[in-house]
Amino acid sequence: MDAGNKLVKGPLALYEQMRLKIVELIEERRLRPHDPLPSEVELAALFGVSTRTSKEALAALAKEGIVYRMPRRGTFLAEAPGAGSVGGASLRLKLAVVLPAIDDYTGKIVEAAIAAGSRQDADLALYISGGVPEKEEEMIKEAAAKQEIGGVIWFPGNRRACSNEVLRLHLASFPIVIVDRAFREIDIPSVSHDHYQGAYELTSWLIDRGHRHIGFITEDIEGIMSREERYHGYLQALLDRGIPFSKALSYICADAPDADEERKRRDLHAYLLEHPEMSAVFCANDLLANLTINTCVRAGIDVPGRLSVAGFTDSSVARQSVVPITTVRKPPEPLGEAAVALLLERIRHPERTPPPVRQPTTLIVRDSVAEVRT
Repeated sequence: MDAGNKLVKGPLALYEQMRLKIVELIEERRLRPHDPLPSEVELAALFGVSTRTSKEALAALAKEGIVYRMPRRGTFLAEAPGAGSVGGASLRLKLAVVLPAIDDYTGKIVEAAIAAGSRQDADLALYISGGVPEKEEEMIKEAAAKQEIGGVIWFPGNRRACSNEVLRLHLASFPIVIVDRAFREIDIPSVSHDHYQGAYELTSWLIDRGHRHIGFITEDIEGIMSREERYHGYLQALLDRGIPFSKALSYICADAPDADEERKRRDLHAYLLEHPEMSAVFCANDLLANLTINTCVRAGIDVPGRLSVAGFTDSSVARQSVVPITTVRKPPEPLGEAAVALLLERIRHPERTPPPVRQPTTLIVRDSVAEVRT
């Protein structure tokens, strides 16, 4: 191809002329799948057009599946271009998913993400850190450095602060989406459940069952937005229904990895005995609700006859507890689906800043809550 040939206006739009020239260039240079193409600036100079025209031409080729574009990295020849171009089928993008562990909850998120990715011609590569922050940082960095990885989905677990590597990548405009959490440090695209609304609805439902003295049991909420939102939803429901808030009814249970289980039960038992006026407690997660029920059973406190207990998440422990737990379900599948959709949106439209995606929760009624009869 004569690099000196400049495009001129005619019956065929400039960007369409350029699209055809780029296909010729691919064939002339015998580019192979994943080889880089010249940049928008280089192509504009080569054919004597504006960078806007070269950008439109590359966008058209990407839509056809002939090339694929990666933020900050450039444009590359697709592994299997669309019919009528240089080959046969469409490119499959690869996305990384970084998470601390695979359990019942995260496993369902990953399964839904894999299915959603498959529908969008995207494959997922899993990175499991085992909950070790340093290893997680390395994995995020490693995934983002791979040319074939178009973006990262990050599940932070119980982190109180955003990953430094995630912050760096976001500031560098690398596509990344946070799942099941959000951080105040920076506005990174995220997908999570509406913890506030779920807590508000559960507390309101307890009030409708006749409960007026409702305790709140949580682990330390500082720096963890999901816990903060559940607490604020509980408080707002009390306020909106004209029920006085008593700070004494809020209890923070130790959640350190080395916290002694027996001591946790003793301290929780003491809290319950100090507040005989409570007819119900809202526990910020199902594990705390199960711990509360077991503590009550050992202390001879009838659940739900003497004390109603509610949880949050609808994990397997809620169904397997000695008293099946009324809880708020956080369906994991919509998180995986929405995370993939949001990440692909970021990859395809890096100029856009999407708002956080909030998924609804559902109240699940079981045996651990009784109605107060007056």
